[in-house]
Amino acid sequence: MRVVSLASGSSGNALFVEAGPQGRTKILVDAGLGVRVLRERLQLIGVSLEQLSGVLITHEHSDHVLALPSLIRRYRLPIFTNAETFAAVEEGLATGAWRSDSGKLVNSPADVELGITHLIESEVALLEEQGGVQVTAHVKEAASVNHPPDGLPAHFLTSGKIHVLGDIEITSFPTSHDAVSPSGYLLNAGGCRICVVTDTGEVTPEMLTMMHKADLLVLESNHDRQRLLRGPYPYKLKQRIFGPTGHLSNDQAAQAVLQTWHPNGVRWLWLAHLSRTNNTPTLALTSMRERLQHAGANLSQVHISVLPPGMGGTWDSTQLWHAPSLWDLQP
Repeated sequence: MRVVSLASGSSGNALFVEAGPQGRTKILVDAGLGVRVLRERLQLIGVSLEQLSGVLITHEHSDHVLALPSLIRRYRLPIFTNAETFAAVEEGLATGAWRSDSGKLVNSPADVELGITHLIESEVALLEEQGGVQVTAHVKEAASVNHPPDGLPAHFLTSGKIHVLGDIEITSFPTSHDAVSPSGYLLNAGGCRICVVTDTGEVTPEMLTMMHKADLLVLESNHDRQRLLRGPYPYKLKQRIFGPTGHLSNDQAAQAVLQTWHPNGVRWLWLAHLSRTNNTPTLALTSMRERLQHAGANLSQVHISVLPPGMGGTWDSTQLWHAPSLWDLQP
């Protein structure tokens, strides 16, 4: 089983997972990048979009679904999510706009691969939640947009039920975020289990049960509470992030890990979806280590990494026992 972070944060989220003989089952967990960027980052790890078996969607915010129009229309990739989230995806495909993490609408960037004609150049203001400011980006916008095809390839996942996609068993579970019906995922293949928990304002007992099973845990550690309190965000936005349907703080992430700790085993932990304004990799990493150490955890039993906005780490179960670098803790 190989896992590669292609992007993590409000500017886009995508996780690549492959499993089975010769990595024959290849999937994405979220696709919140432009399709060209997504293709380029996959090429860096020797994968093409045509090789993908499907896309798991955690929720419908733009930083998790931006590439979906092209992935569906051109590549006919099936979507795996719950029925409520898929309905929100269908609406985004029909309107060409997605709700961002901050609540603003973000237009889907038009792409020549979609068969869209009469492209014109325009400026579209995008609100980046982590910066809390308007960021203007030049994108290609279409004068006419093709409607999504009938019979979109979709597979509805029921919370708590196991769905098999190739060599990967998928179990979805609800998270707590201000989306229609957000989900986390436990992926099981070849005796290894990956748990993805991002974009949630609290950690529920059901989430803890899934996290406890993970060999690799991808967990949100969005903000430092004091930094957010003192920071430039408007009061309303701060309250949203602090709330039960917002984002996990460093302290909340550490508490969740402590509640699911394996005292006699090795755990790999990726801290994800860091705010560029209200957190730093050093703050997130230090907070997690200090909390674990204070609780008596043996830090030699856990490998902790922080996922960057760009290409991040690789976790490969076939190499874990042969590559010392995978055991080394980050400075």
